[in-house]
Amino acid sequence: MQENTEISTVPKREEISHIYDKILKRILMLSSIAVINLINGLFKTNFPLDSKMVYNWTEGIDDDLGKTISDTILTIHANGEVYRFHIEIESAYRHTNDFSIVLRVFDYGYRDALKYRETGRDKIKLKFPKPKIILLDNNSNSPNEVTLELDFGDSGTINFTVPTVKVLDYNIDELNAQRMGTLLPLYLLKLRQQIEKAVAQGKDEDVMRKNAQALKDLINDGILKGITEYEKAGNIDSYDAYVLAGLVKKLYNHLYGDIKEFEDEGVRSALDDMLLVEYEAEILAARLNDKLEIAANLLGMGMSPADVAKATQLPLSRVEKLQNELVLA
Repeated sequence: MQENTEISTVPKREEISHIYDKILKRILMLSSIAVINLINGLFKTNFPLDSKMVYNWTEGIDDDLGKTISDTILTIHANGEVYRFHIEIESAYRHTNDFSIVLRVFDYGYRDALKYRETGRDKIKLKFPKPKIILLDNNSNSPNEVTLELDFGDSGTINFTVPTVKVLDYNIDELNAQRMGTLLPLYLLKLRQQIEKAVAQGKDEDVMRKNAQALKDLINDGILKGITEYEKAGNIDSYDAYVLAGLVKKLYNHLYGDIKEFEDEGVRSALDDMLLVEYEAEILAARLNDKLEIAANLLGMGMSPADVAKATQLPLSRVEKLQNELVLA
């Protein structure tokens, strides 16, 4: 009997689930102002910040009868038009030279396009969402775009090309200026290769001390300061800034939390000191949750988002986002 060597062309969700996917998902659940700014930055668009935004919760059944869910496809209604965008994140290329993520982008895009297909007398038109892959490795070999070649035999060949954005090729000021400041928690990866090399070479005390100081500077004077400046510029609200600061802490624990030398040098303590405002933010979050509960009740009673925003003193964009979530629930 011939051995079955067939390999699935679409990775299972369990295999690709990673902290970076979760961070991206959380970033895309920030206020609509924050997310529209990010869309404008990634795709070089200029949507008004009060544009209506809808999350496309895409669910399908794969070949193994398992559910596949993509929550990184967004729809923006602006200027009387509808635009759909698909964002994915890739962190493993430096180690694997594998860009099978383009298969995932195509698969999810195809599933999404099916929902909005246009059927004519003799053809069906599928319009894919506009895709972008966020690369997290500062690798000189990282491509500016990734292509999936679709060979239809006698019907010809079509290239499905997805552009990339290399986060670590920007400095922090550039990320903010390009309206991509919500990606700042991911900037913790800037020192990953340097620190991995130091650990692999035996953790020389002086080298690790220098790396600890560099990491402190990156966190305190770079990332957290950048988040604060991004908020002051009006690109995110105060609760967004709180969430982003929390993501910095979570990613630090994931990347460097088990390095004892960093603990001895007080890197985590320095991060905690800078996040003392987190306690104030927790109060803010509790108040926000109370307001959101009231807002949900008022929306359920048929009150308009504008009136709910006035009654609860919540931003109109957040009330509209809540209304979208209630519709999808």
